[in-house]
Amino acid sequence: MRFRNRLCAFGLTGSAATLFVTLITSVALAAVPYSEDWSGGTDTNGWQQGTTSTTLLRDDTTGNPVSSLVLRRILAAPIFDLGATSELPAVSGDYTGAPMWMVSFDVLYDQGNFADTWLRFRYQDPTFDGWHKDVADVFPNSWESYSVMFDPSWTDGEAMANGWVDETGGGVSWQTLMGDVYHPEVRLLLGDEESAIGHIDNFVLKSVPEPGTMALMLLGISGCGAIVRRRRR
Repeated sequence: MRFRNRLCAFGLTGSAATLFVTLITSVALAAVPYSEDWSGGTDTNGWQQGTTSTTLLRDDTTGNPVSSLVLRRILAAPIFDLGATSELPAVSGDYTGAPMWMVSFDVLYDQGNFADTWLRFRYQDPTFDGWHKDVADVFPNSWESYSVMFDPSWTDGEAMANGWVDETGGGVSWQTLMGDVYHPEVRLLLGDEESAIGHIDNFVLKSVPEPGTMALMLLGISGCGAIVRRRRR
Protein backbone atom coordinates (compact mmCIF):
# COMPACT_ATOMS: atom_id res chain seq x y z
CA MET A 1 0.00 0.00 0.00
CA ARG A 2 2.79 2.44 0.85
CA PHE A 3 4.52 1.62 -2.44
CA ARG A 4 1.29 2.28 -4.36
CA ASN A 5 0.87 5.64 -2.56
CA ARG A 6 4.39 6.62 -3.62
CA LEU A 7 3.52 5.77 -7.23
CA CYS A 8 0.50 8.08 -6.96
CA ALA A 9 2.82 10.84 -5.86
CA PHE A 10 4.62 10.45 -9.21
CA GLY A 11 1.34 10.72 -11.13
CA LEU A 12 0.56 6.99 -11.48
CA THR A 13 -2.96 6.26 -10.27
CA GLY A 14 -5.60 3.55 -10.54
CA SER A 15 -4.99 0.92 -13.22
CA ALA A 16 -1.67 2.50 -14.23
CA ALA A 17 -0.29 2.03 -10.73
CA THR A 18 -1.63 -1.53 -10.63
CA LEU A 19 0.01 -2.34 -13.97
CA PHE A 20 3.32 -0.89 -12.81
CA VAL A 21 3.28 -2.94 -9.60
CA THR A 22 2.43 -6.07 -11.61
CA LEU A 23 5.34 -5.49 -13.98
CA ILE A 24 7.78 -4.92 -11.12
CA THR A 25 6.56 -8.07 -9.38
CA SER A 26 6.93 -10.11 -12.57
CA VAL A 27 10.49 -8.91 -13.07
CA ALA A 28 11.35 -9.71 -9.45
CA LEU A 29 10.11 -13.28 -9.87
CA ALA A 30 11.87 -14.02 -13.16
CA ALA A 31 14.65 -16.59 -13.30
CA VAL A 32 18.11 -15.26 -14.19
CA PRO A 33 21.41 -16.83 -15.30
CA TYR A 34 22.91 -18.66 -12.33
CA SER A 35 25.86 -20.91 -11.55
CA GLU A 36 27.12 -22.73 -8.48
CA ASP A 37 30.20 -24.91 -8.03
CA TRP A 38 30.36 -24.84 -4.21
CA SER A 39 33.98 -23.64 -4.28
CA GLY A 40 33.00 -20.58 -2.21
CA GLY A 41 30.98 -20.11 0.95
CA THR A 42 30.78 -22.43 3.93
CA ASP A 43 27.54 -24.38 3.44
CA THR A 44 25.25 -25.67 0.67
CA ASN A 45 24.69 -22.13 -0.67
CA GLY A 46 20.91 -22.31 -0.78
CA TRP A 47 20.53 -25.95 -1.85
CA GLN A 48 18.65 -28.50 0.23
CA GLN A 49 17.47 -32.12 0.26
CA GLY A 50 15.01 -33.03 -2.46
CA THR A 51 13.60 -36.07 -0.64
CA THR A 52 13.12 -37.06 2.99
CA SER A 53 15.61 -39.91 2.42
CA THR A 54 18.42 -37.50 1.52
CA THR A 55 21.05 -35.89 3.69
CA LEU A 56 22.77 -33.09 1.82
CA LEU A 57 26.07 -31.50 2.81
CA ARG A 58 28.87 -29.51 1.27
CA ASP A 59 31.95 -31.66 0.59
CA ASP A 60 35.27 -29.84 0.33
CA THR A 61 37.21 -33.06 -0.25
CA THR A 62 35.47 -34.19 -3.46
CA GLY A 63 34.54 -32.05 -6.44
CA ASN A 64 34.93 -31.46 -10.14
CA PRO A 65 37.50 -30.11 -9.54
CA VAL A 66 37.22 -28.69 -5.98
CA SER A 67 34.04 -28.96 -3.88
CA SER A 68 30.56 -30.39 -4.42
CA LEU A 69 27.32 -31.36 -2.76
CA VAL A 70 27.29 -34.86 -1.31
CA LEU A 71 23.96 -36.72 -1.11
CA ARG A 72 23.63 -39.71 1.20
CA ARG A 73 20.64 -41.99 1.52
CA ILE A 74 18.85 -42.32 4.87
CA LEU A 75 17.90 -45.96 5.38
CA ALA A 76 14.74 -45.36 7.39
CA ALA A 77 11.31 -46.30 6.05
CA PRO A 78 9.83 -45.06 3.84
CA ILE A 79 12.93 -45.02 1.63
CA PHE A 80 13.03 -42.70 -1.39
CA ASP A 81 15.58 -41.71 -4.01
CA LEU A 82 18.26 -39.03 -3.64
CA GLY A 83 17.59 -35.44 -4.62
CA ALA A 84 19.13 -31.96 -4.42
CA THR A 85 16.92 -28.94 -4.97
CA SER A 86 16.98 -25.17 -4.71
CA GLU A 87 14.36 -22.55 -3.96
CA LEU A 88 16.75 -19.68 -4.67
CA PRO A 89 15.03 -16.75 -6.44
CA ALA A 90 17.59 -16.90 -9.27
CA VAL A 91 16.38 -20.32 -10.43
CA SER A 92 12.70 -19.96 -9.54
CA GLY A 93 9.73 -18.13 -11.00
CA ASP A 94 9.09 -17.11 -14.61
CA TYR A 95 11.24 -18.79 -17.29
CA THR A 96 9.32 -17.29 -20.21
CA GLY A 97 11.59 -14.24 -20.54
CA ALA A 98 14.17 -16.12 -22.64
CA PRO A 99 13.71 -17.92 -25.97
CA MET A 100 15.76 -20.90 -24.79
CA TRP A 101 17.40 -22.05 -21.57
CA MET A 102 20.23 -24.46 -20.88
CA VAL A 103 20.80 -26.32 -17.62
CA SER A 104 24.04 -28.23 -17.08
CA PHE A 105 25.44 -30.09 -14.10
CA ASP A 106 27.91 -32.82 -13.14
CA VAL A 107 27.18 -35.99 -11.17
CA LEU A 108 29.53 -38.44 -9.46
CA TYR A 109 27.91 -41.85 -8.90
CA ASP A 110 29.90 -42.73 -5.81
CA GLN A 111 28.02 -45.67 -4.31
CA GLY A 112 24.70 -47.36 -5.06
CA ASN A 113 22.56 -49.07 -7.69
CA PHE A 114 21.68 -46.00 -9.76
CA ALA A 115 18.91 -46.36 -12.34
CA ASP A 116 18.11 -42.85 -13.64
CA THR A 117 19.09 -39.22 -13.32
CA TRP A 118 16.44 -36.55 -13.79
CA LEU A 119 16.38 -32.82 -14.24
CA ARG A 120 13.05 -31.95 -12.63
CA PHE A 121 10.98 -28.77 -12.35
CA ARG A 122 8.14 -28.52 -9.87
CA TYR A 123 5.33 -26.01 -10.31
CA GLN A 124 4.39 -23.02 -8.16
CA ASP A 125 4.50 -24.43 -4.60
CA PRO A 126 4.92 -27.69 -2.60
CA THR A 127 1.39 -28.90 -3.48
CA PHE A 128 2.30 -29.53 -7.14
CA ASP A 129 4.54 -31.94 -9.01
CA GLY A 130 5.87 -30.89 -12.41
CA TRP A 131 7.84 -32.19 -15.39
CA HIS A 132 11.13 -34.08 -15.60
CA LYS A 133 13.66 -35.22 -18.19
CA ASP A 134 15.76 -38.39 -17.89
CA VAL A 135 19.36 -37.47 -18.77
CA ALA A 136 21.44 -40.58 -17.95
CA ASP A 137 21.70 -44.12 -19.35
CA VAL A 138 24.99 -45.26 -17.77
CA PHE A 139 26.25 -44.73 -14.23
CA PRO A 140 30.01 -45.24 -13.94
CA ASN A 141 31.89 -44.48 -10.75
CA SER A 142 33.20 -41.21 -12.24
CA TRP A 143 32.12 -37.65 -12.91
CA GLU A 144 29.55 -37.38 -15.70
CA SER A 145 28.42 -34.09 -17.27
CA TYR A 146 24.89 -33.37 -18.53
CA SER A 147 23.39 -30.52 -20.51
CA VAL A 148 19.71 -29.91 -21.29
CA MET A 149 18.25 -27.21 -23.54
CA PHE A 150 14.56 -26.33 -23.49
CA ASP A 151 12.15 -23.75 -24.88
CA PRO A 152 9.59 -22.29 -22.43
CA SER A 153 7.16 -21.67 -25.29
CA TRP A 154 6.92 -25.33 -26.34
CA THR A 155 3.52 -26.96 -26.49
CA ASP A 156 3.04 -30.05 -24.34
CA GLY A 157 3.57 -32.19 -27.44
CA GLU A 158 6.84 -30.44 -28.28
CA ALA A 159 8.11 -30.80 -24.70
CA MET A 160 7.28 -34.52 -24.73
CA ALA A 161 8.95 -34.93 -28.12
CA ASN A 162 12.09 -33.49 -26.54
CA GLY A 163 12.07 -36.06 -23.75
CA TRP A 164 10.13 -34.27 -21.00
CA VAL A 165 7.60 -36.22 -18.93
CA ASP A 166 4.49 -34.68 -17.38
CA GLU A 167 4.13 -35.86 -13.76
CA THR A 168 0.85 -33.99 -13.23
CA GLY A 169 -1.41 -36.12 -15.42
CA GLY A 170 -2.23 -33.13 -17.60
CA GLY A 171 -2.97 -30.87 -14.63
CA VAL A 172 -0.10 -28.48 -15.38
CA SER A 173 0.87 -27.74 -18.97
CA TRP A 174 4.48 -27.16 -20.00
CA GLN A 175 3.88 -23.46 -20.65
CA THR A 176 2.06 -23.06 -17.33
CA LEU A 177 5.00 -24.71 -15.56
CA MET A 178 7.48 -22.42 -17.29
CA GLY A 179 5.55 -19.38 -16.05
CA ASP A 180 6.06 -20.31 -12.39
CA VAL A 181 8.84 -22.81 -11.71
CA TYR A 182 9.11 -23.64 -8.01
CA HIS A 183 11.67 -26.35 -7.44
CA PRO A 184 14.51 -27.07 -9.88
CA GLU A 185 15.90 -30.42 -8.79
CA VAL A 186 18.54 -32.99 -9.71
CA ARG A 187 17.04 -36.37 -8.78
CA LEU A 188 19.17 -39.53 -8.58
CA LEU A 189 16.93 -42.59 -8.83
CA LEU A 190 18.01 -45.98 -7.49
CA GLY A 191 17.03 -49.54 -8.31
CA ASP A 192 16.87 -50.73 -4.71
CA GLU A 193 16.49 -49.50 -1.14
CA GLU A 194 20.12 -49.94 -0.14
CA SER A 195 22.67 -47.28 0.85
CA ALA A 196 23.73 -44.78 -1.80
CA ILE A 197 26.05 -41.78 -2.14
CA GLY A 198 26.17 -39.27 -4.99
CA HIS A 199 27.81 -35.92 -5.64
CA ILE A 200 26.54 -32.93 -7.66
CA ASP A 201 28.71 -30.09 -8.94
CA ASN A 202 28.81 -27.21 -11.43
CA PHE A 203 25.09 -26.48 -11.71
CA VAL A 204 24.49 -23.81 -14.38
CA LEU A 205 21.30 -22.16 -15.64
CA LYS A 206 21.67 -19.76 -18.56
CA SER A 207 19.60 -18.31 -21.36
CA VAL A 208 20.53 -19.28 -24.91
CA PRO A 209 19.67 -17.29 -28.07
CA GLU A 210 17.48 -18.98 -30.66
CA PRO A 211 19.32 -20.19 -33.81
CA GLY A 212 17.80 -17.32 -35.82
CA THR A 213 18.87 -14.77 -33.21
CA MET A 214 22.37 -16.22 -33.13
CA ALA A 215 22.55 -16.03 -36.93
CA LEU A 216 21.54 -12.37 -36.84
CA MET A 217 24.15 -11.67 -34.17
CA LEU A 218 26.85 -13.34 -36.26
CA LEU A 219 25.69 -11.44 -39.35
CA GLY A 220 25.87 -8.19 -37.39
CA ILE A 221 29.37 -8.99 -36.14
CA SER A 222 30.59 -9.85 -39.65
CA GLY A 223 28.97 -6.66 -40.96
CA CYS A 224 30.82 -4.59 -38.38
CA GLY A 225 34.04 -6.31 -39.42
CA ALA A 226 33.41 -5.40 -43.08
CA ILE A 227 32.82 -1.74 -42.15
CA VAL A 228 36.06 -1.64 -40.16
CA ARG A 229 37.99 -3.17 -43.08
CA ARG A 230 36.55 -0.62 -45.54
CA ARG A 231 37.48 2.26 -43.22
CA ARG A 232 41.04 0.95 -42.91
CA ARG A 233 41.33 0.86 -46.73
